[in-house]
Amino acid sequence: MINKIHKTKTIFAIFIMVILIITTRGNINWQSSIIHLPDFTIPALFIAGVYLRTFWTAIVIIISAIIIDNYTIIHKGVSANCITPAYSILLLTYYGIFWVGKYLTTLKIDHNIIKNALIIIITCITQWFVATASYFAFTTSFWGKFGLYIAHWSIIEIPLILYWMIAICSIFTLNHRYLIIPFFSTRKD
Repeated sequence: MINKIHKTKTIFAIFIMVILIITTRGNINWQSSIIHLPDFTIPALFIAGVYLRTFWTAIVIIISAIIIDNYTIIHKGVSANCITPAYSILLLTYYGIFWVGKYLTTLKIDHNIIKNALIIIITCITQWFVATASYFAFTTSFWGKFGLYIAHWSIIEIPLILYWMIAICSIFTLNHRYLIIPFFSTRKD
């Protein structure tokens, strides 16, 4: 019975994360809005790695991202420019995010905050750099412009992921203190 309850809670958590990914992945969802929320895929994979820890949770999140990308390309008119052989590298970097999440013990603010923050920052920078470099490697983009691209877009795109992670760490800290969502609490009662 306990296993069935745990599985149900895990499925519900994944469902909520996939809904957040659907609402944030791709500009098409928020074109009529003043606010464009950054993609939630990477934070979802960190959460899955830290709290859910099973292989199938990462696969469900990654497959959801693929389905969402294909839907927006086919039905919403988003450019398919990013769908190159480099896309497979992007998916591998997503799986790497999940594995790094498994290394972390919690996403709440505690005595490990410096270690966890450094791991999250380095992982996000590495993931972004590898995904971007693989795009340049598999397309006709000129490597001469790679440095300019990195200098311009890294300071725009990487902080957006880190803002999500700050919000998530704050939420999990409050959750640990006030048990808003008991499933994600590490507090022992």
